Amino acid sequence: MRSVSVYSATFVVALAVAAGAVVAYGSWRTTVALTIFGLVATALVLSRAILSVASRSGGAAETESAESRELRVPRFVFYLGAGTIGLLTVRPAFAFTASDWIFFACFALTCIVLFTSRTERHYLVPATITVGVGLFALGGFISSFGAIGTIESLSIVARLLYLTVVWFWLATVLLETRRHVEIATAAWVASAALSSAGALAQVFYGDIIPGGDSSWGRMTGFTPHFNHLGGLVAIAFVPALMLAIDSPRRQLRVFGTVIVGFLAAGLLLSGSVGGLLATVCSITFWIAIRGMTFQTGVRLAATGVVGAALVFALGATGDPIDRITRVTSAEEAAAGTGGTLYTRLDGYDEAWSRIAEQPLIGVGLDEQSSQAVLGPKLVHNMLINQWFTAGILGLLGLLMIIWGVVVTGVRLVRESADDVRVLATAFIASLLAFVVFGMGEPILFVRYGWFPAALLVALHAQRRRAGATSAAHDFESRRFMTSPEHNSLVPR
Repeated sequence: MRSVSVYSATFVVALAVAAGAVVAYGSWRTTVALTIFGLVATALVLSRAILSVASRSGGAAETESAESRELRVPRFVFYLGAGTIGLLTVRPAFAFTASDWIFFACFALTCIVLFTSRTERHYLVPATITVGVGLFALGGFISSFGAIGTIESLSIVARLLYLTVVWFWLATVLLETRRHVEIATAAWVASAALSSAGALAQVFYGDIIPGGDSSWGRMTGFTPHFNHLGGLVAIAFVPALMLAIDSPRRQLRVFGTVIVGFLAAGLLLSGSVGGLLATVCSITFWIAIRGMTFQTGVRLAATGVVGAALVFALGATGDPIDRITRVTSAEEAAAGTGGTLYTRLDGYDEAWSRIAEQPLIGVGLDEQSSQAVLGPKLVHNMLINQWFTAGILGLLGLLMIIWGVVVTGVRLVRESADDVRVLATAFIASLLAFVVFGMGEPILFVRYGWFPAALLVALHAQRRRAGATSAAHDFESRRFMTSPEHNSLVPR
């Protein structure tokens, strides 16, 4: 853990110096170019590091303890929450989704079980992630005092705290074996497929989903916006592929193949260029790390055919080439009928002007404060937007969270047994899809984006517990070997 902290501190200091130099001497275009270069270079270095597997021993124990069995009911509720993550339009009360309410109940049940059974659970969320959340919260807290809607801004800070530290801790407590993580993954990708099925229903029956919207040939499924459906599907795509190709159980492979088919249909029906780009990037990364075999190629082709068949056989129309042309069209941008790439670049330009004026403190995370500076525009970039709203501490905090999750995943891939390595690789690719999609959308505070990170943290906790159990066993063995009782048993 000490080495992670040293790397993280060095990374933050270097990033702060670079950010200050860019603000002082460069334009936002220069920053975007340097950021893209840095991300590509980091991805190449990271890929090379992951490919150098240190060892394949030390997988997480699959035997449930007595304490684990006591948590079966909260764990089932966790699975139910994962299975409703994609139903963003189902909001029973107070604007919270059904998944939010289910996870609230899960957290309460977990606390009750731990308290009544007097079971101790250590805090196993990596320190880098925790420090990053603290930095973001501090930046958001400071920026909220100058915001128009101070209470709303503070509530958004609290939401990120809940989505990271609290939710990650819940995953470490309840998902104690690899099988637990696999079940949670299956429930999560099924929820994304269910939302895609809602998009298919909209093709036939129109706007039958409350809170959804279908227009311009694009469908939303059980999400409030086309791009939400694209992001939801993109982030869940590789984990579903992993189940379809690498699961040791035939039932899960069949299940994963069907799920990928629905996800492919949902991706096309959403018409989300960012979702398509994120999916392509995550699949490419996953194949580069996992490797391509003939069997893998056949299964990838089969899952692709299932998705294409669903779209074309049902008469759905989702032309990604047409969408890319419209998004990048300067003529449609001038006419106000498309060209969203250019409107987003305009938003970056205006946000950068505010950042250059005051890089330390943001305008606040509430919607009114952003509108006071940008008007109706939004900053469709998870990094620029956090700097704009939560200041430099918010940006550095977010980068530390992502860095901490990635480092955690890299260590799992390099040092775990093959069954855990398969899961960790898929979750890193899923996180990559979240980051790529977030470069064009303001989606930081959505549960479906952070779910792969929560699963990686759960695998990390399993490894920590297995290591602690092994160390304790070795200690007891050495103590017995040197004890008088053992010496009395040795024949003289």
